[in-house]
Amino acid sequence: MRETNRLSWARSLTVVFLAIGSLPVAFSQASDTFINPSSPTTQPVEKMDLIDKVLDMVGPAEHTQLTQKDRFQLYLLSAGGPVPLIGEAAGAGISQWHNRPPEWGQGWGAFGKRYGSNLAYNGIRQTLTYGASIVTHEDTRYFASGKNGVWARTGYALLSTFTARHPDGRQSFSVSNVGGVVGASAIASIWGPQSWKGFNNIAENAGISFGTTAALNVIREFLPDLLHRPRPDNSSGH
Repeated sequence: MRETNRLSWARSLTVVFLAIGSLPVAFSQASDTFINPSSPTTQPVEKMDLIDKVLDMVGPAEHTQLTQKDRFQLYLLSAGGPVPLIGEAAGAGISQWHNRPPEWGQGWGAFGKRYGSNLAYNGIRQTLTYGASIVTHEDTRYFASGKNGVWARTGYALLSTFTARHPDGRQSFSVSNVGGVVGASAIASIWGPQSWKGFNNIAENAGISFGTTAALNVIREFLPDLLHRPRPDNSSGH
């Protein structure tokens, strides 16, 4: 039964991966509504602005010094910005589809419970990550790999799920990223049903969270290519 759940969630992560990956197409289509037919020269600029906004939200970060003000603003966006609001709604829909946890059943009330739980989990995760990153001086943003080749870039993106950058440019194991996921999974088991409690269930929920983040990191790595944008310069980080 547990193996079946893992396979179901693997398929779900693939669906999320494809859905998020299709966002640039949707935004580029939506940008047509902003075009002024009498001013054809403005079309490329308007499209560029809208697509670049998408890239800023979910793409790799520019290699800039992270101030405490920047860190706090990023925390607010990651805890309650448009990306988590949409992403957690999608996650609630997938959980509803798989009837997970089964104790919550189906219907709009169950969806609301799953969505609220997802938002609470994300808020706790981001708060723990934010607090730990201040103490450890970790920059938890995703940076482009600067590597060539699909497999090298994919491997870097997957590994970045468990790493962070330090002020001296080192990329190493991230206490804040890993601690945020594990801590939030443990805390969520307090309000969750019986199927969320216990070490094995907490570990499984943490694994799903890590898997989702890994998939998002792969999207972040290749999103500039899909949008025909240059990758941010990462040379100063190596």
